[in-house]
Amino acid sequence: MLNKLLQKIFPKKFGDYWKKNRSNFNFDNEIRSITDNFILSDSYKFVSNQWHLLNILTYEKISKSGLENYGSDISTHFFTFLDFENEYLENLIFKDIKCSNDGELFKLHKNLNYKQSLNYNLLCMMLYKKLKLSKYFNFLEKLNDKTYLESNNPFIKIEKYNITSDKIVSLFDLEKIEKFKMLRDSFKILEIGAGSGRVSECIMSIKNRVVYIICDIPPALYISYKRMKSAFPDKKINLIFDVDKPSFIDEINRNDISFIFPHQLEFFSDNFLDIVIAIDCFHEFDKKTLKYYFNNINRITSHVYFSIWSKTKNWYSGSLFKKTERLDFKKGDYPVPKNWNNKLMENLEFPSNQIALGYDIKN
Repeated sequence: MLNKLLQKIFPKKFGDYWKKNRSNFNFDNEIRSITDNFILSDSYKFVSNQWHLLNILTYEKISKSGLENYGSDISTHFFTFLDFENEYLENLIFKDIKCSNDGELFKLHKNLNYKQSLNYNLLCMMLYKKLKLSKYFNFLEKLNDKTYLESNNPFIKIEKYNITSDKIVSLFDLEKIEKFKMLRDSFKILEIGAGSGRVSECIMSIKNRVVYIICDIPPALYISYKRMKSAFPDKKINLIFDVDKPSFIDEINRNDISFIFPHQLEFFSDNFLDIVIAIDCFHEFDKKTLKYYFNNINRITSHVYFSIWSKTKNWYSGSLFKKTERLDFKKGDYPVPKNWNNKLMENLEFPSNQIALGYDIKN
């Protein structure tokens, strides 16, 4: 009880944890540099108390397991589901779940126990069968096994494809985005909170001439950066979190893919971006941080798409006398500006209790 009270009054901070343990981590210089720069940057103040705790947990996992086991261990902090509730599956349930490789249902994956493996395999089968009903199934072969299967990412074989949940769900995400706004090769796209980079890679594999910017914090920024370098060796990909405002737009225009910190959202010129997307991340921000992001999005683009849990809580991000902040979209907890005109609002295929939202912004 005392520990919980102290955590409420004095939440753990990732920066303190990093400074104390930095010398104990066997990390390469790149992730050290990214993390050092992030803690010293203005972006550090945009991390919610919940994410301070998650960052600490993630770095501990990286230290123990290494990034070579990202797909079967660390990724569970970002998206990969090894266990799930009934309401996650409402849009995936079929009366007949037979598929041509039923033996894959019992495949045991590295670092997963039998229950986790069975749950994951069954999920992949349901996702695959659902995707076959969509025209976006035709894009499945464009997604690269080199990156979607690396780092011990669990997969099963169905028909001629190696299937991961990330592959299928990323195509569902693209389908929802394009139901709101078709992406053109000439677009400048900003993705906030890219996580492992699964959606970024999916979009860049299909719309390979877009200019893509990823705004995130470490370690996710480092993980997605390494992934993009591996997936697109011929593209110009750079970390530009140390670039100041006068040089920022020129640097963006020189790159195919740029990585930035959150405080650099202020460096974009008005309406510079064709669309901003944010997949499965805004529900992890406290309300003060959400206002910062929404205010910047309001200025830099005319179109925004994001997906969120319909109802959740942001742990340890309330006041001293309130343990959590509630984030319930239907009850108006998200500070959506009045000049945002809703064009899309529907549930995802998976998780089925997440909402896809698309807004045209009137400036």
